[in-house]
Amino acid sequence: MSLAAGAGLLFLGLLAWLVGAHFKALRFFDRPQLARNRLFDPVLTLLAWVLVPAGVVLIARARPAAGAVTALVLIGLWGYRRLIRSVAFQRQLLRRDLEALRRRHPGEADKVLLCRLVYRRHPGWGEELIEQMVFDYPAVDDLARMLAKMEKGFRGFRP
Repeated sequence: MSLAAGAGLLFLGLLAWLVGAHFKALRFFDRPQLARNRLFDPVLTLLAWVLVPAGVVLIARARPAAGAVTALVLIGLWGYRRLIRSVAFQRQLLRRDLEALRRRHPGEADKVLLCRLVYRRHPGWGEELIEQMVFDYPAVDDLARMLAKMEKGFRGFRP
């Protein structure tokens, strides 16, 4: 019984995390009325952070090996997510994509190519914002650092 309850709590916690990520990605006025409440995001995040560990604990109480595997899988997925959102990984991706665009468009300026790359990733940000970002951060490393920060959301900025 506690294995099924643990799996259910784990599922609900992951679902809460997924719903939270979905609503955070929306613009404020595109959210439903309930999701516009200032407490919606913190409550959903807290719910996910309570349900997932509770589910893992219940699974571990029912079957210790299954609990250990579940915890290791969740830690591995968390680490993978941290890796792909890191500045170093984003820098590597941006450099690789810039080199590919340079080969396809050899005479084009780097600023134009960087604008294309960022616009391809985030068309909702708008051309003016992207051009200003490339103007402010013309080096690939600096632009990758700023992109990683903006994709994570910082100081109230939510893409």
